[in-house]
Amino acid sequence: MKKINKLTHLFILMIMSAGLMISCGTEEEVGDASLDLILSSSSVPVGSEISFQLMSSIDGDVSASSAFYVNGVEINGNTFVPTEANDHNEVYGVFDGKTSAVKTFSSTDVIPSAYTQKLLLEDYTGTWCGYCPRMITITNYLTDYSPNIIPVAIHTPGNPTDPWLYEHAVEMMSSAFYNTGGAPAGQFNRIVKVDQNQNVAPCPNDRQFFHDQVDPYLNQNAPLGLSINSSLSGNNLTMKVKVGFASANITNPKLVVYLIEDGLSHNQANYFSGSTIVNCDPAYNYASMPNPIPDFPQEHVLLKAYTDIYGDAIPQDAVAEGSVWSWERTYPLPSIVTNAQNLSIVAFVLGNGNSIPTNGALNVQSAKVGTNQDFD
Repeated sequence: MKKINKLTHLFILMIMSAGLMISCGTEEEVGDASLDLILSSSSVPVGSEISFQLMSSIDGDVSASSAFYVNGVEINGNTFVPTEANDHNEVYGVFDGKTSAVKTFSSTDVIPSAYTQKLLLEDYTGTWCGYCPRMITITNYLTDYSPNIIPVAIHTPGNPTDPWLYEHAVEMMSSAFYNTGGAPAGQFNRIVKVDQNQNVAPCPNDRQFFHDQVDPYLNQNAPLGLSINSSLSGNNLTMKVKVGFASANITNPKLVVYLIEDGLSHNQANYFSGSTIVNCDPAYNYASMPNPIPDFPQEHVLLKAYTDIYGDAIPQDAVAEGSVWSWERTYPLPSIVTNAQNLSIVAFVLGNGNSIPTNGALNVQSAKVGTNQDFD
């Protein structure tokens, strides 16, 4: 009987052990955590912040312990401020060796309520041209007066040969196009002549005379604005120009993009030298300077147009109030560049004319190469 009891007890213990083992063996295992990436917004203006949250199905909010990647680049923390517009930014999070699904958001241009009206001033000049210092003084008067005047020096052919002779200068000056006459010549917004004092040859000495010529342009409401972003990789220049429209009432729109260089110098012919009859501004007293003037500063020199010189067409259906149209290109720098650190991009939109001589610049923008100039 005792033996049976012992067997019974042993049998019961075996059953209990088996049950315990079965119980332990069938306990539900913890599966892999799933990750859910949450974006604070699906669209954010350039310069504004977007934040990301990574949720684990097991650990809850793991954002503080996660890494986030935007367009393949790890960011600092879980917030990001886009610096350029992009319709398709990709973001994902990584936690404990696991990667979330990729989500996307757009970054949009910040469109100002109104654009700043700026003025293009093209100076047809030449190092060989003895009266050209006159337009250089006028240009300085105007750029001193307003930062919204953007100058470009277009060097023309003469004797001795100008080292920065622009390839289309003669055509642009001809009567079939802008009819500028001989150098020096100045043009506002491509198509309006600068009054250099009845086209005689005095030294300029009246700043107000020239200020009065630009005020009507600067005080207009701008129908559009431009932004410029560029970068230089080796000898390759990448440029992105955007045109934002404040009006739909623009016809025949065309974009012109210039490469210009500052900080140059060369001997400058000077026909004012030794004259006793001119009344030069003491700050620009060319009568007291030699002919030629050695190492004379040559600024904002046009090196190349990366569009047709008379503009690349902007699609008419892109012209709508509040819309933005983009142009992006990569080109090698021309061999004529002296110092890449002194390069700038000048971009402007021509429009509202039915021919080249009547299609004037509606607005203009300038930015150093390697920088980003937003709409303003």
